Amino acid sequence: MQHSITIVAVSLAFCAGIATLLRRKVRPAAESAARHLVARLRPHLPYRLRRVARRCRDRLDATTARAVVVTSAAAGIAWTAAETMHLVGSVTAAISATLSVQMSSFASVREGTQRLIGTLAGIALTVGVWGAFGLTPWSIAAIAGLGLAAGRLLRLGDGAVTVPLTSLGILVAGSAVITEAFVWERVAATALGILVGVILSPLVGGVSPMERARQRLAHLSDEIARLLAHLGDGLTGGYTRDQAAQWLARSRELGDDLEDAVTAVDDVVRQARWSLTTSVARVTPLHETLRALEHGVHQVNSVARSMFDAAATPHSSAVPEQIGQVLTVAADAFAAHAGLVADPQADATRDAGDLHELLNGLREARRRTLRKVRTEVDDTGVLVLTGSIITDIDRMTGSLERSAPALTVGLRELGPGIPAVSEVLPAVRLAWQKAKAGSVG
Repeated sequence: MQHSITIVAVSLAFCAGIATLLRRKVRPAAESAARHLVARLRPHLPYRLRRVARRCRDRLDATTARAVVVTSAAAGIAWTAAETMHLVGSVTAAISATLSVQMSSFASVREGTQRLIGTLAGIALTVGVWGAFGLTPWSIAAIAGLGLAAGRLLRLGDGAVTVPLTSLGILVAGSAVITEAFVWERVAATALGILVGVILSPLVGGVSPMERARQRLAHLSDEIARLLAHLGDGLTGGYTRDQAAQWLARSRELGDDLEDAVTAVDDVVRQARWSLTTSVARVTPLHETLRALEHGVHQVNSVARSMFDAAATPHSSAVPEQIGQVLTVAADAFAAHAGLVADPQADATRDAGDLHELLNGLREARRRTLRKVRTEVDDTGVLVLTGSIITDIDRMTGSLERSAPALTVGLRELGPGIPAVSEVLPAVRLAWQKAKAGSVG
């Protein structure tokens, strides 16, 4: 048994090394080589072949494809490791590995821990109920109901269903459930599958949780910029009701991009509370950026709604075309903000200069446009509509420069977490030097 454990430990360590090498070295190099190869071959490929390749690329989700491959590998590795250790729950290890594969190692640990707790609770519940009442319809119903209640009381979230599933699954083993060996081997198989999932999970996302959060935030800011550019062009060149309806629909779809960004940032926040390499101080700016973009989504939706109502409502006031220039400048500001968020090496004071210049230009364009509309237009409805859109633009400006008071309302404190290694090492070094000096003195 000791020999098989050593073999499995060495094999998993080897898998961890290979996974790290693939994610950090091989994957970026392969992607770069593939891009250069495609760039060289594209001019020499037939048009129809290029068209088919483009359609396949657009329809194929790279993350889904990686998840399929990694999950399959995790199930096979977990089953092989459990068989090597002669555990009775080889299939359990494969199932646990399959369910534990997530977008990051931290998410895998979180989900896996919930599953392991659920497994332990399910085993305890089955042993207790079966030992007291035997195998009857009433005991089956009690195991299922109490198992789900126990999962809710333990606050396992979606993993709460693991407790009744484990409890009922154990019944397949028959009388073996009462043996101590079965209980511990079942737990060991579950833990082994979780470990395999944790090792291979980084290969699914291809990037770290911090990088993924930056990408989602940058994508959201870029989508806001793209929509504002369409709205600005529509006002400048004229737009139809159908175009306004499409823009309004797209502004509402930004909620999906916002949810993706919220999920990514929440993953980093949860990781920072326990990580030794990601401090809460590094996550706070991302959380503030998410808050600003959340307000930006609401404001661009308000502008799109105003433009749609102006085009769809009979005898309503039209939006002045002069506002189109202001929306275009706002689009440039959000695009610059997207580039700033996407760059992990960007300095908050030095590299934000372009964004501040664009925001100053946005304020100037806003003042100039408002003065021009008030001078040239005497329709009260148009002036009210202009004031509404200008207010939304002012709020966008305040959100991007983080000066809007509304950003601090309802802001959730991230709370303390385990300090990063870079924060711990100086204190440890100082304590060591003091202790060494005291011993010498």
